[in-house]
Amino acid sequence: MNKLALRQLILCGAFITATPAMASVIATFDDLPFPPALDSATGIQWTNASSSLEYQGVIWDARFGVVGDQYRVGGPSGPLFGIPHSGHYFVSNSSGSSGMTITTDKILTGAWFGRNQYYGFGEGGADQVTIVALNGASELGSVVFDLPESHPGLPEPLSFVNTSIFAALGPITGYRIDRRELGQQNGNWVADDFQFVDATQVPAPGGAVLMLGGMAALLAARRRRA
Repeated sequence: MNKLALRQLILCGAFITATPAMASVIATFDDLPFPPALDSATGIQWTNASSSLEYQGVIWDARFGVVGDQYRVGGPSGPLFGIPHSGHYFVSNSSGSSGMTITTDKILTGAWFGRNQYYGFGEGGADQVTIVALNGASELGSVVFDLPESHPGLPEPLSFVNTSIFAALGPITGYRIDRRELGQQNGNWVADDFQFVDATQVPAPGGAVLMLGGMAALLAARRRRA
């Protein structure tokens, strides 16, 4: 293939694969109707008037707790429980629960996770999370992420967990968040800014590749006739 044909193929590929920016929903937990005080925490169902678990078109496990960024453990002089990625609120798994569920057909493309400070009593909380994409009871795929520990004795800044690979899976009905407990304390983690996109906006896998293959064949045939 000559340079001109190659350039044409590249330009065509760029045109095909370029898609409008997918509208996303970000669960920041800062626009809840009735959030707790900044120095407090409450179950997500108590942050709206109807006690519903729905927020941003997603159904959240009742064990999700919404926490303010001034919430401290062990009294006013204790350490902050956690740090949000943005705004003033984040979520955590109440009582250190594992198997937390999120029910939605949207694609989770990423979220911010980190370690909390567990009462200042040495090791505690969770040091790893696993996010599992589900179709009913079937596991479609998962992402495992080790939670960094770089500020001993303090809650950790959150790190981005990229789950965009879930877009390549079959129909999704929800997600499960498992955790690995560290030490003998409850296995809490901290999370914020869950990013979702509508499944109908995700391009069908392989479509652009097939079209590029057809264009390559067309350009090759044109070159042979020249």
